[in-house]
Order: sequence, then structure tokens, then C-alpha cells
Amino acid sequence: MQQKNQDTAVFVPIVKICGEYYLLLTRRSTRISHPGQISFPGGHIEDNETLLECAIREMREEIGASPSSLEEVYPLNVNTTVTSRKVITSFVGFIDNLEFKLDRREVEDVIFLSLKALMLTPPETIIMPNGKKTIRYRFPGFVVWGATARIIEASIQKILQIIEGREDGSSDCLGANEVMRIREE
Repeated sequence: MQQKNQDTAVFVPIVKICGEYYLLLTRRSTRISHPGQISFPGGHIEDNETLLECAIREMREEIGASPSSLEEVYPLNVNTTVTSRKVITSFVGFIDNLEFKLDRREVEDVIFLSLKALMLTPPETIIMPNGKKTIRYRFPGFVVWGATARIIEASIQKILQIIEGREDGSSDCLGANEVMRIREE
């Protein structure tokens, strides 16, 4: 597949905290496009880079994390943004090392979205000012909408199947003296 520099890719990180799975989302910095919006780590491909390499590189740059194993990275879907018609290819994988280093030029903070909460929250259709339709998920303190919401909606069943296939019954619960570390760059 021939790729152009306008091609974009995102990584949908899954983390496990105290036996419960979460999607890791970012709140975009106010210094970049789409300020304050909730998204997955991702961006444009660079020369001679595959879409998967782009998604992993962007995740490393934005939140300082890498997938636990490339053998557990799965393609999800291809989505097109409603307004700019950008094509976004998404991949999902697990992050077992819960230590993050945020690039504050790109990321304001990270949000852990419980899959249980997600399953209890149906998407809502919204009409944008330009008259086009998209969807959103509303949670206390934040809203996931647009391309990110559509990636979640189109992928959630596959994500749940991937998690079910990975489950081995052991607990990865953080101990009382362990913390998730988030460092600023």
C-alpha cells in the first residue's frame, strides 16, 4: 500500500489497573491543533515509515510509552474524519509498564477510561455546525467525540475479544506502595 505524508495513525493503548481494563486517552495541549480535545496518541507518518511504526512512534513521543509486545499489537480499523476527510488507521495494544512521560507540547494529560464505564455509556449522535453528523460519549469531566469516538464505537467489540484472549487470570493490581508515574518533559 502506497502511503502519503497525509496518512495518519493512532495507537489505542490498553492498560490494566487492579484487574480492570482501561483505554488510555490523551487531552491535547492547548498549543496544538484541536486544543483540549480527547484523543489517542497518533499523528502523521514520516518518510519510509509504516502506519504501525507511526502509531508506536507517536505514542512514545506523546506519552513516553511503548507496547508491551509487538506480538500483541492488532490493527483495528480505518476511519475518515468528518470535516477534513483525513484517513486514520488505528492499532491497539497493551501497555504493562504504567510509567509515562508526557510531552507537554502535545499532551495536557492522560485519561484512563474504564471499559466498564464505556460499555454503560451509549454514543450520542451530534450535528456539528457545518451540518455533518458525528458521535460523542459523555463522561464526568470529559467528552470523547468525533474521530476518536468513532474509532471506539467501531472497535470496542474487537478490543473486548482481544482482552478476553489475553486474560490468564492473574492480577496486575498495583500494590499500596506502587504508583503510576507521569513525568513532564
